[in-house]
Order: sequence, then structure tokens, then C-alpha cells
Amino acid sequence: MGGNLKRTPLFHEHVNHQAKLVDFNQWEMPVQYPTGILREHEIVRTAVGLFDVSHMGRFEVTGPGAVPFVHDLITNDLEKAEPGQLLYAAMCREDGGVLDDVTVYRMADRVMVVANAGNLSRIWDWMETRALAWVGPPVEVNDRSTELAQLAFQGPRAEEVIRPLVAADLNTIGYYRFLVATVAGIKDVVVSRNGYTGEDGFEIYVSSGRSRDLWRALLHAGESIGAAPIGLGARDTLRLEMCYCLYGNELNLDVSPLEGGIGWTVKMKKTDFIGKDALAAQKAAGLTRSIVGFAVEGQRMPRHGQALFVGGREVGIVTSGGFCPSLKQGMGLGFVPPALSAVGTELEVDIRGAKVPARVVERPFYKHASHK
Repeated sequence: MGGNLKRTPLFHEHVNHQAKLVDFNQWEMPVQYPTGILREHEIVRTAVGLFDVSHMGRFEVTGPGAVPFVHDLITNDLEKAEPGQLLYAAMCREDGGVLDDVTVYRMADRVMVVANAGNLSRIWDWMETRALAWVGPPVEVNDRSTELAQLAFQGPRAEEVIRPLVAADLNTIGYYRFLVATVAGIKDVVVSRNGYTGEDGFEIYVSSGRSRDLWRALLHAGESIGAAPIGLGARDTLRLEMCYCLYGNELNLDVSPLEGGIGWTVKMKKTDFIGKDALAAQKAAGLTRSIVGFAVEGQRMPRHGQALFVGGREVGIVTSGGFCPSLKQGMGLGFVPPALSAVGTELEVDIRGAKVPARVVERPFYKHASHK
């Protein structure tokens, strides 16, 4: 592996756990551990698993204009959010294309924007440029990506395991809420109830210098129930079962949030935001493509980029696909014309030259997740 890859503060923990490391968006990251992807997937669905997601971007906006500034950048309504609440949103260009799907934390005195690793530089540049042009109350934008590590502790038993470590009442954290507390003796840790697996759990932000201490404390606390580190391979199978979007697959610069399956984050009634006019025009004209979920017959696995057919006519493309371990079936997401998006619609997937029957099904695929 090349020597120019970036490493998170938890890199040596992955080495200690004998992780298989891969190049992921120029980061040297664990794709799986010796237990394997299928077992890691099961651990998260039945107990609790620990992910290192410190490769993501963490940008902080301070100053009296922090809320209106970020509100203008995203499709969701930050001004309606309370301190201690977070939002999922798209950040768009003026033409409605998605720069990234982000998570936004409204704190009492600042706003934190969490971006995908592959878009870290793009979103930082976009926010810096917009801050320079901002004519509202003063703001300051800071990149805290290296100062903070980010962990995801996910699974139906996550709260049970982490509760004794947190010097605060976890009952006060509803879904998409957060608090700042001392965790495992480490001060000023952000504990947020959300994730990318469909299970109950927490995204945790801690100073990079204390991240290894917290990583070890969480695994030790969950040792008796089989808590384990989880790689990016299982992270992808878990999110696919929940039909969560992945940037570069369901979303990109040429796809709007309305098309990409996150139209619910677009609040047209809010004050102006970047891309609003283009999205309103697209909505009025009617979408030409929609995201659907589908199940494949037999043992074949759909993959990103494969063509979708109806009656021998190519009608769309697979955006994400693979084996869903909880369902023991090949399933996928893809773009098709809206007229072909109804549940039950018969499709075919071109898998290595073979037209494999498939059928549009309800989303999410996995319906027994524990998220609150």
C-alpha cells in the first residue's frame, strides 16, 4: 500500500486487531477484521460494534451568524432545530446537484458540519468560499477534522454498554439528539444518537489525543456481550439493508436530493437556500428518475453500475448492490423512471451479461432494526 495514505488517530488500534487495511478515499482504513464481514454484520445487528469513522470531515462554524450561514448552505431547516439537535441534509450547488450529504449539529454557541471523507476538501473549500462572500452576521469557519476523532458505537445493546461510562442521563438523548458529557473519564465528548446502520447507537466525537483511550474503554465495557471493532465492509452491508444513500452511488454532482431518495430533507418552505430555485423547478417539471430498491432472484449479486431492464429495454442503472446478510439475498438500489418505481414492478439486472430477474420491493429491506 502506498505511503501517502492518511491515517486516523486509531490506526494502530486497527493494526493491533489485525485489520485488513485498504485505500478508502486516500485513507488507510480497516475493511474487515479476522472475524470477517458477515460476522461483523451480525455483531452489529445483535449486540454492538465499534467503527472508526474519523476519516470524515468535521467543520465548525462560530460567531453570531453561524446558524443562518449554515442554514443557507443546506436543504434542511436548521433554524427550526434546537440546540442539542442534529439534522441530516444535502448541501447543493446552485443547479441542485449534491455536493455532499451532511450531518449538522446545532450547539448552543456553534454549528458543526460533518462531511463524507471523499468530499472533505470540496466541502471545506465550499464553506470557506461562502464564508468570504457572506453578508450576514459575522462567522468563522474552522476545520477540526484532525483535532477530533469520530467513533460510531452501533447495535441494539449500545446503550446498555455505554451507559455506565457516560456521566449524564442517556434518557435525555432521543433519536437525532446529542449531549456533551464526560465519557470514560474523558471530558467534553459529544455523544449523539444516530448512525448509518439502522440500529440504535451513537456517533461519538472526542479529542484525537484521547480517542484510543475511549476506543479501548468501549470495547472493554462490551467485552462480555461480544462487542467488537467493525470495518467498512460491514458498514456498507448494514447501510444497504437500510437503503441509506451513499455519496458517489445514489448521490453526486449530477443528482439532486429529490432524485437521490432524500427529498424529505428538502424543506421548500424555509427561507432561501443554495439550490432552492433549481430544485423547485425540477419538482414542478416532474422527476425523470427515481431511486428504487429491488431484490434479485437466485444467488446472483447486483453491483454498482450494472444496467436495469424492463421487457428487454434498458431503463436504468444499479447504484448500490450486493449480498444482504440479514436477508440472505442479493439486493440493490437503482435509478428507474418514476413510472417503473411501484413495488412489485418486474425488472432484470444485467449481471455479467446475464439478464437476472429482479423485483421492486419496499424500503428499507431490513425491517427489524433497533434505532429509536
